[in-house]
Amino acid sequence: MHRGVVNDLCLTGDLIGYSAGLVITVLLLVLTLRAARLQGTPLANIALALCALIWNLAGLGLAVAFALGLLKDSLPSVIASAIQFTAAAVWPITMLAIWRDQAALPWQRIGSRILQILAILSAATIVISFWSIIVGVTFIPHETAKELTSYNGSALMALGAVVLLKGRLTSRAIWFSSVTALLGVFGTTLSIIIYHKFNPGGNFDAALHFMSTQSVLLIVLGSFFLFARFRFADLFIRYSLRILLAGLSAVLLVLILDGQFVWRLANLTAFPRAVYIFAASILATLLLLSYALLHRSIGIFVNRWIFRAPDYRDSARQLGEQLRRLHLESDITAVVETAARNTLELDEVRTITFDRLPGHLWHAGIHDGEIIELDRANPLRRLLSLPEAELLVPVRAGGEVTSVLAISPGPARRGLVTHEVNYLQSVAVQFGSRLDSLRLEREMVERQSREALLLQQLTEAELRALRAQINPHFLFNSLNSIANLIMTNPSRAETMTLRLARVFRYVLAHSSRPMTSIREEMDFLRSYLEIEEARFGHRLEVKIDVAPEVALEPIPSLILQPLVENALKHSLAPKLGPGHLWITAHAQGDQVCLKVEDDGIGPVVGALGRTNGGHSTSQLSGNRGESAGIGLTNVAQRLTTLYQDRAHISLEPRATGGTSVTVFVPRNAEYEESHS
Repeated sequence: MHRGVVNDLCLTGDLIGYSAGLVITVLLLVLTLRAARLQGTPLANIALALCALIWNLAGLGLAVAFALGLLKDSLPSVIASAIQFTAAAVWPITMLAIWRDQAALPWQRIGSRILQILAILSAATIVISFWSIIVGVTFIPHETAKELTSYNGSALMALGAVVLLKGRLTSRAIWFSSVTALLGVFGTTLSIIIYHKFNPGGNFDAALHFMSTQSVLLIVLGSFFLFARFRFADLFIRYSLRILLAGLSAVLLVLILDGQFVWRLANLTAFPRAVYIFAASILATLLLLSYALLHRSIGIFVNRWIFRAPDYRDSARQLGEQLRRLHLESDITAVVETAARNTLELDEVRTITFDRLPGHLWHAGIHDGEIIELDRANPLRRLLSLPEAELLVPVRAGGEVTSVLAISPGPARRGLVTHEVNYLQSVAVQFGSRLDSLRLEREMVERQSREALLLQQLTEAELRALRAQINPHFLFNSLNSIANLIMTNPSRAETMTLRLARVFRYVLAHSSRPMTSIREEMDFLRSYLEIEEARFGHRLEVKIDVAPEVALEPIPSLILQPLVENALKHSLAPKLGPGHLWITAHAQGDQVCLKVEDDGIGPVVGALGRTNGGHSTSQLSGNRGESAGIGLTNVAQRLTTLYQDRAHISLEPRATGGTSVTVFVPRNAEYEESHS
């Protein structure tokens, strides 16, 4: 290929490569200067970024000047070249300074110092050789000085890798950083050697020239993704690789389209120019498609392979499951701090509430949910319980920011990058959400406790009112019986008075006790029936039968007395001749069955049916029905108050005559349990 065409291709490659490199290095320098505020950021990072920026800026200036017709031997070209290669001569010094932190053994530290001295001496020699040409003194020919710069960098990098990185390449990050940087410097040197020794010619010359000038970007990328301490390091690596890929695609397109093969194919057709343009569009489309396919792969490669990012979605899900099982704020805080620290391999994570420090010291943006980076001069660093904190992640609870997660990555760890900061934000969101849920749970428990207390007080008031309906009624009947006996049988009246006193002692003793045992209730009924026997005489025969397994079961106090009174008054009293009354208690499954039966005249018409939860299935009618219904309704209401729908009462006629009233209450059901 004609030499002029090759020069055109080289110039095209320089314009594309240096433009892409300038964009990358400007971004890198801005982020590095921002990271300089953080503790542990070496100045060598800034120096390396400056070297890369100067290299690309001077190279682009030269390429533009050549495109405008400026000769290579002109003074401006020589000065621009001297500036460019001065930066190239200095960069090994910065690389060795960055690698110096990897020296763990004494001999490695000694070797690091020796290499630094050699790098400084060689850089001084190269810089003097370039700048001496400007004043008319030539120690080393210009082209030879360029080759020497490349050889010097390759030799120092190779020695530095052997001395400083020995035994450290087991780490994936250090391995990738070192290999990428070495590929960059060796690629430049190898390109120069092939170009000068073998002179392949044609497009190969242009490709080798592009590789020799643009491999510097590999050195920069390989070094900075590991050692730079700034928040957007992963984005920088990702977008830098995309810019490089786009630049390489453009250079590849130029090389292919400028080759003789495409023109020869086009010249075989009747319209070679149209075919050439069509071929160019096809190639451009294919390159764009390949770029789109590689675009996502680059992001996955950077996150998973270079930064070894874990599955943050799974980590967040596991944290959420842990938090849901905790009900103490201290436990929740400890789990959040541990999850963030272990997942990101941080030195320390600490939760700090706003009330720990004066309000004016907090950054204004943190109240709006902004993540705050703390530089060395920030006064909060001295006041926090975590003096090495670099990041404050706000935690919002109850609609406002109440605390922060203070993050200390540690001096040995690279800076937090974007996907790691995003994970910390998700942790803070889950933290705040769980605190909100915990607060709501506490409020609900307190509200339920207040409601339960009010319900208990209301229930007790209702029970007292219902029992109060029984006492006057029972007292009225008993006093009438005693009054009749005073005239006919005074001694019997005296006995009844004593029995009445015993009955009312029981009633008074249970006035504040809604529950009693079945045994106590039956003892009370015996005393009560002894009083009633004064009215019935030998006409009344009573039988009480209590199964031993239910004798101590709790039931509502005075629950059977209204049923016994109804049986005596409305079924047995109107009957001619003797009457029988049966009172039984036995277990039936998980319930206690209490039954009051008689062989009197039977239930009132209209009073038959089952009463559930205090509501009768049929209404009582007539005077007898109204009187009888008071007792049944009273019992049903008390059952509803104490047990809701777990108890019921039923009234039905006996097959052989009389009435049967059955009450079912749950076994082992204390009064307090009904309100828990």
